[in-house]
Amino acid sequence: MVINDPLVILNVVLCSLMVIRLSFFRKNGATHRKWASWLAYLLILLYGHVPLRFFFDHYDGTRWAILLLNIVICIAVFAVRGNVAKLFSVLRHPQ
Repeated sequence: MVINDPLVILNVVLCSLMVIRLSFFRKNGATHRKWASWLAYLLILLYGHVPLRFFFDHYDGTRWAILLLNIVICIAVFAVRGNVAKLFSVLRHPQ
């Protein structure tokens, strides 16, 4: 396991946080959008892959660019409280 690299640990934590936030999204009366649920499912699969590879000792390492991109995406996911449709509507319609 690559437990002595702080970049790897931070990336695994960020990816785990995103998976948890996306998994526990509740829409509370919002309309269901099929494309958004499929996109959230795909993001959960993609970001869930990182901690699983880490725990099974198949994760080689990460780079600064990937870590910075994951930080930005994690902040965006938490800013919209896991609502992927809201994330893309904010990107489409600047306010």
